[in-house]
Amino acid sequence: MNRNARDSIKRMVKRLATNSAFRPIGLPLLHAAQYVLSIHHREVVNFSQPHRAKTVERIRAIMTGFPTQTVGVDEAYLIRSAVLATAKLQGDIAEVGVFRGGTAKVICEAKGDRQLHLFDTFEGLPEPAAIDSAFQKGQYAGSLESVRDFLNGFSGVHFYKGYFPATGEAVKDRRFSFIHLDVDLYASTFQALQFFYLRMEPGAIVISHDYVDFPGVRKAFDEFFEDKPEPVIEMTGNQCLVTKLVPAAAV
Repeated sequence: MNRNARDSIKRMVKRLATNSAFRPIGLPLLHAAQYVLSIHHREVVNFSQPHRAKTVERIRAIMTGFPTQTVGVDEAYLIRSAVLATAKLQGDIAEVGVFRGGTAKVICEAKGDRQLHLFDTFEGLPEPAAIDSAFQKGQYAGSLESVRDFLNGFSGVHFYKGYFPATGEAVKDRRFSFIHLDVDLYASTFQALQFFYLRMEPGAIVISHDYVDFPGVRKAFDEFFEDKPEPVIEMTGNQCLVTKLVPAAAV
């Protein structure tokens, strides 16, 4: 769907919601229109509400502007919501798998004064295993310098170049309120969960991209949380979400 068509649908939905000529059937009619349209265009419909519209336009500008990103607008909106929801918790924020910095910028605009730790090889993916056959070594390389420039002006942002969890040594004594993973591969996902789980505060949230579409990420989450109390929640996009239930361990 192109931008003009999307905007036309958004205007139509808003008119249905606010036009007095449709009362008292306006609300049921609006819900019916939302249901039909959301089958194929959930971003257009779900984010058309006035209280969301400004935020969505800002997120869209980040995710579809230059440089273009690989996470959808609806997925980035969920990340923002989780960052805001965990603001009342103690702990820093971390992202493993930064690519061009799009989701990091969304996090920066919502994190308040929390510290954000960004981990990436900035040289692309490591060698994929057999289960990660959809990916190639070196894929999704984004330079550290370009990401620094993209996030220029935000305070409390720390960069760690290299392979995680080796680079996690620098934050081994920190606690975390929110973690975003976008590392694509089975081993990288599992190792990140091993590192952060013990350091997550009760109520902390971890969101991962690629859980739905790629078996390596799904396998890592399902295996890691098999013997733990937290459920893995599959989201409507390509993400999963876990909320920490037990206290952070002494590590």
